[in-house]
Amino acid sequence: MSDPIDSKQLKANQKNQLKELAIRLGVVQREAKDLNIPTLVMIEGLDASEKGLLLNQILLEIDARCYSVYSTHASHKELRAYPLLWRFWNNTPQRGLIQFYDRGPYYLVLDAWAEGKLHEDDLDAYWEHIRNFERQLSDDGVEIIKVFLTVPKKEQARRFEKLEDNPKTAWRVTPKDWRRHRQYKPYMEKVEEMISKTDSTRGKWKTIDTEDIRETTIELYLTIIERLETAIDRKKAKDAEPKASPIWIPFTGKDRLSEVKFKAPMDRAEYKQTLKLRQERIHEIVHEFHSSKIPVVMVYCGWDAAGKGSCIKRLVQGIDPRAYSVNPIGAPTTDELRQHYLWRFWKEFPQRGRIKIFDRSWYGRVLVERVEGLCSKDEWQRAYREINEMEAHLADYGTVVIKFWLHIDKDTQAKRFEARKSNPFKQWKITDEDWRNREKWDLYAEAVNEMIKKTDKPHAPWDIVPSVCKMRARIQTIDITIKRMEQALKKYRKARL
Repeated sequence: MSDPIDSKQLKANQKNQLKELAIRLGVVQREAKDLNIPTLVMIEGLDASEKGLLLNQILLEIDARCYSVYSTHASHKELRAYPLLWRFWNNTPQRGLIQFYDRGPYYLVLDAWAEGKLHEDDLDAYWEHIRNFERQLSDDGVEIIKVFLTVPKKEQARRFEKLEDNPKTAWRVTPKDWRRHRQYKPYMEKVEEMISKTDSTRGKWKTIDTEDIRETTIELYLTIIERLETAIDRKKAKDAEPKASPIWIPFTGKDRLSEVKFKAPMDRAEYKQTLKLRQERIHEIVHEFHSSKIPVVMVYCGWDAAGKGSCIKRLVQGIDPRAYSVNPIGAPTTDELRQHYLWRFWKEFPQRGRIKIFDRSWYGRVLVERVEGLCSKDEWQRAYREINEMEAHLADYGTVVIKFWLHIDKDTQAKRFEARKSNPFKQWKITDEDWRNREKWDLYAEAVNEMIKKTDKPHAPWDIVPSVCKMRARIQTIDITIKRMEQALKKYRKARL
């Protein structure tokens, strides 16, 4: 029988192992950067599990230009004015970089449950939203590493007391920490349930006990290193695969666009009178939406020259400019291309009581990017599910989602293009790209029909608006907006009874 290793020898072995792991981490981190692999590391855990100390140890071995840290706090009131995942979408990793979460969405949900602010029956819905978030990032190539740090109850109390005994660190222990300590058993049971429901192949949990900090550090190093090495092997294999040529997949479902009926032009005097009444009504509704703290997301899509801008202009003429903002969507910038394609939209979503209007939107992934071959088949096909999940998360938060497709026929588009071309004040609105897109009218029509079929949901329905007569389109889009907002207010008032 071999002699047991004494404590000094054990510490020496641990120190040597940590030095080797630190070097190894630096090597794999740089290789992941060179391969443009984005990495998300979530460090969740119990209070007094030394999250900060352990995270700092890891960061010391990584190039400071290649990572960022987001610390999650439940006390940030301004962030509660947004959906749960908004703050995390704002802090997702760029390609080649590492994003650390010092606690993440799991902490916020568990904290709300422990404080009695979230009913247990609502937990599964939150776990589903977070699973969707992780799967979307993983499908886009993000390596997700999830660690939950535990500490025995007695050791947790000892660490709290040690911190309190030192005047310089006493502030770190709050009544809430001790309250959570008294909830140790039910809280850990809920943690285990959460881990069970959110564990997946590409977002696998690693639970680490932190009673022995050196052993914990070694295990944390190994977890991150091994996951990065796996990601590197996967990326190399994918890069070695032959690139598939884009193949058009016809849509054979219902042609919703062909069913649209165009009416005769509206009488201008009737239009002006009707528009004034609608704008007065929308002005009243928006004030109640602001006081009721209900967020609104509006999407205006449609053919080039269908009149999206003029519809938005007539809507906002009746709204206090402090209550809304318009976000015109163009081609993604270089920085935006380094993120998941939904990132640039998530960061623009409104807080409670505000209205965000998108002139074009995330649907570009399944329209122009699909038709023009700017994304792969897998990317635009999974986008339907990703978009539905995103809009469902907004709706569950209480956001009113309104989506318009402004429809015109091909002849009307040609006349409007020519009119823009001949008007020196509107020539900027017509580009060579508009003419090229027009040549693929039939492909775009197929893509629009498939988009509407797959993303028309009760919580985020599509409204196809005939726009050959711009005056009718303006009135109809405002009417639909008023109707949807009145329905939301009725639901809100009922919930408060």
